[in-house]
Amino acid sequence: MRKYLGISSLLLVVMLIFTSLTSSSFAQKMPNPSQYNTPLDYQRATGKRITKFNEAPILTELVKAGKLPPVEKRLPTEPLVIVPVEEVGQYGGTANVFSTSPTSYDEGIYLISFEGLVKLGPDATSVIPNIAKSWRITDGGKTLTIVLRKGIKWSTGAPFTADDILFWWEDVVLNDDLTPVKPRAWAPGGKLMTVEKVDDYTIKMRFASPYAPFALLMMAHAWSLQGVGYYPKHYSKNFHPKYVPLDELNKRAKSEGFNNWWELFWKYNSFLGGGGAGVEPGAPTMQAFMLTKKGTDFIIAERNPYYWKIDIAGNQLPYIDRVQVNIVTNTEVQNMKAVAGEADLAGMQTMMENYTLYKENEKRGNYRVLLWQRVQGTDVAYQLNLTYTDDLVLRDIFRDVRFRKALSLAINRDEINQALYYGMATPRQACPIPTSPYFEEQFANAYIRYDPKEANRLLDEMGLKRGPDGYRLRPDGKRLEITLEYVQMETPKRQTTEFVVRYWDAIGIKVAVKEVTGELQSTRVMANKMQMSLWHADRCGFLFPLEPFWWVPMRYQWEVNWCPLWAQWYTTGGKAGEEPPKELKRLIDLWEKMKVTTSEKERIRLGKEILKSNAENLWTIGTVGLAPHPVIVRTNLRNIPEKSVTGWDTLWSYPYNPCQFFFKK
Repeated sequence: MRKYLGISSLLLVVMLIFTSLTSSSFAQKMPNPSQYNTPLDYQRATGKRITKFNEAPILTELVKAGKLPPVEKRLPTEPLVIVPVEEVGQYGGTANVFSTSPTSYDEGIYLISFEGLVKLGPDATSVIPNIAKSWRITDGGKTLTIVLRKGIKWSTGAPFTADDILFWWEDVVLNDDLTPVKPRAWAPGGKLMTVEKVDDYTIKMRFASPYAPFALLMMAHAWSLQGVGYYPKHYSKNFHPKYVPLDELNKRAKSEGFNNWWELFWKYNSFLGGGGAGVEPGAPTMQAFMLTKKGTDFIIAERNPYYWKIDIAGNQLPYIDRVQVNIVTNTEVQNMKAVAGEADLAGMQTMMENYTLYKENEKRGNYRVLLWQRVQGTDVAYQLNLTYTDDLVLRDIFRDVRFRKALSLAINRDEINQALYYGMATPRQACPIPTSPYFEEQFANAYIRYDPKEANRLLDEMGLKRGPDGYRLRPDGKRLEITLEYVQMETPKRQTTEFVVRYWDAIGIKVAVKEVTGELQSTRVMANKMQMSLWHADRCGFLFPLEPFWWVPMRYQWEVNWCPLWAQWYTTGGKAGEEPPKELKRLIDLWEKMKVTTSEKERIRLGKEILKSNAENLWTIGTVGLAPHPVIVRTNLRNIPEKSVTGWDTLWSYPYNPCQFFFKK
């Protein structure tokens, strides 16, 4: 295991980082504003008028051939106006990226991105218009009215209307075959919302409690994307028994190897899969690129001729003609392809540990390396299973806060930071990032100092004496041993754990490490069989108030191992799992109140109460966060911001308008 960087290596890294930060002559910040809601809004703000619309040359040819209507008829009445990061772009080009799955865009997500009814702004905190032109919150926060852009169209040319949202709600969510378990996210107080069509471009969501402000936050993330907020009814109804005779659907399902109609439905309607690559070619989309071809070793997505955004010069976006996703065997091959200059953009599977390799090959590979910031509050969060039932002695040790504090104090976060992040990350617990209104220093700094002496004192105080071999003994006289199981992906989990296991060994805690598959992790966590696990603590940016599952036992899923039975109790309404202790029930209550308050100030106060409890109790144990993340970009691929945050909280590049990325000739 590498304990530290050599002095010469460290100096080389520092020089490379300094060069990357000072020589990116054409990498810029996101403009403010990054978009205008309509051309008229743009004119009012700048005095400049968009007098005509333009389109890509390949679309002009299709218009001339009579295969497409003119651009004016393809755009909505009031298209969204995007402000380019650097300059108005040029049309053309194919972007080559890589993926390890024939059903996932993977690196291509940075270019293709997502489209929700509303979206997250580039500040990663605000909610701004997107498919929806506007919204209203009324009735004391119980009603959310969404107004769509008139004339907006799917990639097939079919109108996008309120019926597409109603199909999601009435025909998918309320259908017991497609959605046997109804989403709690849309049922505040245990009562499902209602969705009402006002007219073709207006819907109303009604809630039993003042939930609309919270619902709007949800919709700025993954809750209002295609497949979870709207469907192309003109396409999806062909696979639904409300519109097609059930016998006919089941016959079609059987011909394709399925037993039931809903399996056929999901084959053709898994729009979220792989960022939109999980469907068949030709499926309608609202994204800038539509999937047109796929094979075992490639996916091709071409420009959406009905895309509903323009730039400040009236050019229909996107600028790039197509995205070609090339399928490789693993992430190591992906990284080597990027280093060799074969990728026009790579950011999903790049790693900071390869930073010097990326930099050393910049000129040869004809790319530049940007350093974005990961949105994780901590790159590795260790989770003792506080509801573990296979060994109650071990569980009781885990539940003693002194034990968790000791494990935290034993970690030398500065050494990890220097060795794995070149000193560019920040030692911290799992808590929101500094740009979040929920952030406070005390939440990040709780028990992060390196103090093995105090760690040993706490363990001694617990009565965990050392045995003849130097390891601690449990109250029953057995050696204190913990099995840590985890999945290696995204952040440097393996490398960090090599350090951490050594630190814990020094205070007499024996930890056996197992790397497992994601499937096994899911099975064992959900069965409450893991003693200890880890994951990266995302949900530390925009998503903290929406999914605070590192601090509140509200998610019963594979990555959350600190409270499986308590979370199961919450998600099943007390029908399964184990009732949480008083403090954990208080945290659930605080979060429930966060969801229904109409006061942002009160929501923040409640959220900080939750985070204060974590600082005192260390439900999870963090290492370092706010880490830089290398993004490899072709030298002439422009309009990409130099500095951004990236991760699930931002849906990667979603706030940065990838439709305006372009190849400069």
